Parts: sequence; C-alpha cells; structure tokens
Amino acid sequence: MNGKQQSKLKMYLTVRIFLLANPEITAKLPNFPEFMAALDAAILQIQNNSQEQSIDSTGVAESKQEYRELLIQATIDASGKIQAYAKYIRDSVLLAETKFTKTDLRHLSALDLVDAASGLKGRIDANLSNLALYGLTAESQIKFGATIEDYKIAIPLPRQSQLWGREKILLGSLGFEMADEAIDNIDSVVEIVRLTEPIFYTGYKNARRIIPQGITSIQVQGNVMEAVNGKPIPYALLTFRLTGQAEAVMAKETAAKGGFQIKSLAEGIYDISVSKVGFKTQVVTLTVRWDELCNVDIALEKI
Repeated sequence: MNGKQQSKLKMYLTVRIFLLANPEITAKLPNFPEFMAALDAAILQIQNNSQEQSIDSTGVAESKQEYRELLIQATIDASGKIQAYAKYIRDSVLLAETKFTKTDLRHLSALDLVDAASGLKGRIDANLSNLALYGLTAESQIKFGATIEDYKIAIPLPRQSQLWGREKILLGSLGFEMADEAIDNIDSVVEIVRLTEPIFYTGYKNARRIIPQGITSIQVQGNVMEAVNGKPIPYALLTFRLTGQAEAVMAKETAAKGGFQIKSLAEGIYDISVSKVGFKTQVVTLTVRWDELCNVDIALEKI
C-alpha cells in the first residue's frame, strides 16, 4: 500500500467512526445502511489484502536461499565421503566425477546445482554396497534425495510469490474503488442535512478530508486553569473521546505550567473530559482539523 492509499484508508476509517457516532442523524439519510455496508466491505477487503501483501517475496527468497545452503552442505558432505572411498580404491574417474568444493557449488545456477547434486547421488547409489563404512547408506541417500527435492521445489517460489503479490495489488485497488464509490454515495445523502444539521455536516466534511502521509500539522493546544484566579493547573488529566463514543482515543496530562499540546489527533469532533483532584470535572467539545491549529483554554472550578 503506497502513501496515497494509506491516507485514503485513514480517511475511510475516520468517516466510518464519525458516522457510527451519529446514528440519530444517519437514520434520516436514505439508503444509508446500504452505503455503509458497502464501505465496511471495502475497508475489510483493503485491510485483508494489505496484511497478505506484507508477507512478501522477501521471506520466500530467504527460504529458497536456506534450502540452497542445505543442499550445498549435503553435497559437500557426501562428496567428501565418496572421495575417501575413491582414493582408497584408486579410482581416478570416480575421484574426478565426485569432487566438489563449496566455492564451485556456490557459483552454480540453481538448475546446475540440482544437476551436480543429483549426479553425485547417482554415483553414490552405484557404489552404495561398498560405502557403509564411509557413512553413506540407504538412509543417508534418502535424506540426500529429499534435500535435492526440497531445493527443486523452492526454486520457482519467489516468482510465484511475485505473481501472487501482483494479484493482491489488483484486488487491493478494487477495494479502494469500492470504498470511493461508497463514500461518493454517502457524500450525496449527507448534503440532504446540510442546513438542518450544520454541526454534523461540518464534522463529516472534516472527517472526509484526505490528509497526506507525513503531515503533522493536526494539533490541539491550550491551558487548564483555575476558574477564579486563572492560576495554571498542572497535571490535570484530559481524556479525548469522539463525540458519541464511550471509548477514549487519547489521554494527556497538562505540564507543570498547566499547558498541553497534541500533534497526533485525527480529524473529528471530540468531547474532552478535564479532571483534577479537588476540582469539578468539565467536558468541552471541539472540532479538530488537519489544516489549522485548535486552541482551547479550560477553566475548572474548585469543589
């Protein structure tokens, strides 16, 4: 998923949260359940494809390399053992045919490595009855053959993974197209309540903005003070909740001089609960946008 797509996905999620927080208004919008279901389905498809793409061909390539190293090690081990036998019986042809070094094997292509290992296995099979004392048996040959087969299977995997990844990218793009269509439909019906529900309408438009990746201009700053004398209140707790939602999205304490600043809050309409021992808890509502600084001063009354 590229940066532009990540920004769009964040917008879809912000819109979804905002709409779910205002059921009494969305209930007035024609065909809204249908459009919302389409948006949910599109978001799910995008997220699923994104997760699967994260398991990319890098891991497959590493797995292929591991199988290659195992085959090289097995080939060197088998070569050394049959070389000892060939020297003992003074068979110069067998010596020449079964001599391999790691350097030689590592310079071979994938298919040439398989051919070399398979050829060595064949020469061992032909002399197997005489090789038990050298550590080459029917059982060791089965293991050697399995190592060859494992590498043969692994050879095409990175290419297959790349093709599968391309298919996932196409499916992900389809998810964004579905989400865009759902958002366009929601845009249309939200216009119906533009005049009758101005707060909702403004909140929706804020949530609907696409914020480019890397932009950190969304922020809220302010001060918490005593209502009577304006004295700063240090370490007061500010709890942020999207309007209509019970779950807190952020909690922040004021600094020693009663101030606070937040640079990681998504767009939306928030209820901020401000509390401090010895003071009455106060709740204020504010709208956060990515393109402007939101300033808020909060005065608390002593109990």
